[in-house]
Amino acid sequence: MKFIQKHLVLLILFLSLLCSFNTNAQEQITVEGIITDAQTGESLIGATVIIKNTTSGVITNYEGHYKFGGLVPETILQYSYIGYESQELVVGSKTIIDIQLQPSSKDLEAVVVFGENQKDIRTITGSVGKIDTKVFSAGTPAGSFDQLLQGQVAGLAIQSSGEPGEKASIRIRGNNSLGIRAKDDAELVSANRANEPLYILNGSPISSDVFNTINPDDIVDIRVLKDGLSTVEYGTRGANGVIEIKTKRGIVGETQYNVRYQHTVKPISGLGGISLMQSSEKLALERELEIVSGLGFIYTPTPSDSEEEAFIKNKRYRQLESTSTNWLKELSRIAQVKDLQLSISGGADDTRYYLSTSYYDEQGGFDNSWAERFTTRFNLDHNFNDDVSVGFDSSVGRSKRSKSHSSPASLIYTLQPYETANSDDFIARNPITIGGQYFENPFDELNGRYSDYTSWRVDLNSRLNWIVSEAFNANASFGITYNDSENNSVTLANKLVQDAGITKGKGAFNKNESKSLASRLNLSLDFRKRFDDHSISVSGGTEYIHTKNWGFGFNSIGISDKVDPEIGANPNATISTAKFYDALLGFYLRGNYNFASKYNVTGSFRYDGSSILPEDKRFVPAWGLGASWNIQKESWFEQFEVFDQFKLRASYGVNYNSGGIRQTLGLPFYDFTNNDTYLGDRVINLVEFWNPDLKFERARQWSLALDFGLFDHSIYGTIEAYVKNTDDLLAAVDIPASNGYSDLLRNIGKLRNQGIELQLSAVTIRTDHFRWTTNINFAYNDNEITDLYLQDEIKVGSEGYFKVGEPINSAYVKYWAGVNPENGMPLYYDENMNLVTGGVAPQMTGFGTYTHPVTGGFTNIFNYHDLEVSTLFTYAWGGVNYNNLKARMIRNVKNGEVPYEGFYNDIWLKPGDVKPLPYPKFFSDTSVNSLFVENASYLRWKNIIIRYNLSEQLKIKGITAFKITAQANNLLTITGYEGIDPEITGIGQPLPRSFTLGVDVTF
Repeated sequence: MKFIQKHLVLLILFLSLLCSFNTNAQEQITVEGIITDAQTGESLIGATVIIKNTTSGVITNYEGHYKFGGLVPETILQYSYIGYESQELVVGSKTIIDIQLQPSSKDLEAVVVFGENQKDIRTITGSVGKIDTKVFSAGTPAGSFDQLLQGQVAGLAIQSSGEPGEKASIRIRGNNSLGIRAKDDAELVSANRANEPLYILNGSPISSDVFNTINPDDIVDIRVLKDGLSTVEYGTRGANGVIEIKTKRGIVGETQYNVRYQHTVKPISGLGGISLMQSSEKLALERELEIVSGLGFIYTPTPSDSEEEAFIKNKRYRQLESTSTNWLKELSRIAQVKDLQLSISGGADDTRYYLSTSYYDEQGGFDNSWAERFTTRFNLDHNFNDDVSVGFDSSVGRSKRSKSHSSPASLIYTLQPYETANSDDFIARNPITIGGQYFENPFDELNGRYSDYTSWRVDLNSRLNWIVSEAFNANASFGITYNDSENNSVTLANKLVQDAGITKGKGAFNKNESKSLASRLNLSLDFRKRFDDHSISVSGGTEYIHTKNWGFGFNSIGISDKVDPEIGANPNATISTAKFYDALLGFYLRGNYNFASKYNVTGSFRYDGSSILPEDKRFVPAWGLGASWNIQKESWFEQFEVFDQFKLRASYGVNYNSGGIRQTLGLPFYDFTNNDTYLGDRVINLVEFWNPDLKFERARQWSLALDFGLFDHSIYGTIEAYVKNTDDLLAAVDIPASNGYSDLLRNIGKLRNQGIELQLSAVTIRTDHFRWTTNINFAYNDNEITDLYLQDEIKVGSEGYFKVGEPINSAYVKYWAGVNPENGMPLYYDENMNLVTGGVAPQMTGFGTYTHPVTGGFTNIFNYHDLEVSTLFTYAWGGVNYNNLKARMIRNVKNGEVPYEGFYNDIWLKPGDVKPLPYPKFFSDTSVNSLFVENASYLRWKNIIIRYNLSEQLKIKGITAFKITAQANNLLTITGYEGIDPEITGIGQPLPRSFTLGVDVTF
């Protein structure tokens, strides 16, 4: 750590010297800046910057950034972009020149370049958030791009897992369907998948399961559709919001080659707010509690011991006290990440292209924790003439990752501080008594039980745009996506477990393969007409998506560690196969009316049908209306000169969601699930207990927003409020076992999400040589179940609890009352606040929600000549987390496991003690209770990134950019939570601190 910090300091000093050299020794002027849309603040990609009356110029990159060298103070630069008014500016002594271009067309959405509209019409009246391209092109190397989205858009909540390559949990404007919380897993488990938003990659829907096959550096644009109007075009899939992902395409200009390599080091992390008990305290605790397996008790002299025996025991006790093994360090390793990116882009007036390839290799913080990814992408756009253009994009991605069924954080409490890695006997690690573990040796536990995940994804997409006339524009797109994933789960044989009669002690191997082939066709016709101050646009079309799915799996018991588990599996394995199809057919229509660029009215309609439901419930109508008023266009508003923009907009939309429904839940499907026979024939079984009355969830959402700009395009912002009501909620509810099945997916209720969001972007300081940019977002969401159809509450499993008037993910626990000072027994409250014992204590709500009501982030970017420093903070407030690690430690002290430091002073030991924790031998209740429900609010210093462009100093011919990068991540977390990490549920891996050095060369 000190080595890294020392070199980071030296690097910063070196960059400062280079800045000084640059400002003092430069003879000619080099100008750089960002070109944006004056109305929205969005960067303009491919804008032209030329010296007046010449052809010498440059093009803005994917970040809207340009750099132009060899200039003199008298140089006049011209800035232009299709559909915008050009600007001219004398360079003077400036080195940073930012330009805001005004749209030249009152109907900018009618301007089409390479078949793409220059303006997203949904932003006129709808709620559409945009994530800065720089998040992906200059951000932290990540195994899955969704890990980079945190803190970027108001209302977009991200919860990462800390595991290499593992996807994050993503929610837009709260939870929109019912879910339950898993006590022993590190993720939120939903009764269905209906809480996830819809993900669209280059027009085609994708699953979050393939995020790790996408190269983050290929992403040029991510838009987050949040309101009911903007998501109507996705019909039955858009109720939870939509995340649209677009990849980079070629930019007209000379061919550019880019090579980027980053190397990341992740030091061994700690246990967050927990410090483990050291040897002296643990030995004293074992002696006090008379833990018969503990060495503190074993080496305690007894009255019957001889003087020599007492001497030997005391000597051994002191030796154990002097041993203090850091088991987290012993079981962990310094993680490393290697990230290599290569790309080629360019094009002429009629053709542009983009080609990239990447390799990502992450070694996690312990054995059997790793991820790797290989991707390649090719995009091509061509204009046949002024009226016809085509586009083609293709990509191949492969990802593979491994995850141990355990982790150092989940093992350390079973390992004594006085034991060492060379020990043969681990007194608290008996796999027969530790649920879910199979090996006494902790290293065997990490390496002997693991899962490997491999995914392949192939995308082929094409589109055609034909400008039929001045008013009509026809579009057609077709795409094919192939996914192939494999999951292998291995448990190596263990004789100790096998001798105890546990089947998996013989070793187990489980394989699940799934393949899908999806094809998508979209046809549309656009009409746009302007007369005087009136403008009308109408778009209509149809979309058809067909998906074919295959599945194969087998489960076998009895393998050897001397043979590859996959080829050495027991021949009597249980085999399973699956094959099914689904289709979606949609018809849509969207219209917009604009008067004098002041008043806008937008309407959208889609009629969707899905094959996953019975015929009488397959088709549903989604629709929305919106209006906006550009108040700054009014003559009476001219007196408010500080405002560049002041627009009021409102929208209402009705959407549906099918994310929680599988084919086998809405229709009857049969298969051979086992080897049972009847009269010599195999028995056909119903795959799942299907519900013929199943319906899509329906969401109705109101949104009201104010978009504003201030002080000559220095500040842009949006304040938005929304109310979203969802009915026909989907949840798997318990049913009598006499049905042959334990649960049934049903539409059982209604809920409401309401909240307010703030998105703010500001150029805090802008001088001739310095720029300070700030981005802030804040979101508050209030979630409440409003109806459960003829009942007030529903219980699912041990912790799932839905109650009218309560939010989803409410903590449903026993109410801890403290410790009886007379006998050390734990006490609880019942519903009437009477003291009761654990055996009869009821679980109840009122202890908070596991979902934070408040989330957000703020970014600061500082530019000085060729130096850029950016930093990101994220925060969440108002939610709780269950401290599973602390609960496990305390509950199992009596079995010899290791609690936290200071535990000895917190427990009751004799009558009259007033302590926060009971006598450990009396604390055996495994149900959740409020003692371990903790405030999980936090403020995290997510990263700091330093970039310096050395091209001006190196002056290497042909090199247009030579950037070196240093960054640090997860530097500091301020929280009162005493568990592993306030973002991590269960006993998982904390979000690791990391340090990255990189080089980025463009030529």
